[in-house]
Amino acid sequence: MCLKLCSYLALFLSILSLNVYAEYKTSGQMTKEEYQKVSESSAEYNECLNEFAMSQLQSQSDVRVIADHSMKKCAVHLENLYDQLLLGGYPPEAMRRFIGSISNKSANKLLSNVMRYKAMQGQ
Repeated sequence: MCLKLCSYLALFLSILSLNVYAEYKTSGQMTKEEYQKVSESSAEYNECLNEFAMSQLQSQSDVRVIADHSMKKCAVHLENLYDQLLLGGYPPEAMRRFIGSISNKSANKLLSNVMRYKAMQGQ
């Protein structure tokens, strides 16, 4: 009796877990509007990073500190995008990685731009 009950419970849980994962959309199912929102949010994040970094150049000499402060100040753009993608039915872990890749690319570009600007100031 206990074995039969455990079997039914295991079957129920496996079906339930399959059903949960089936509800998520893949990146291939992203609509034009969602893709546009990703592009806009990424551009807004980059613009925020650059503006904040430029405002910090005179008061801070370490480019890593400038980049870190800029990323913290502008994180709200990526957080809002993450929330909207979750509402769109995308899996949280995949969207966390996706947002992380946007953040990493933007941070690398920001560091490069700030170092280039600092080098030009030194000449």
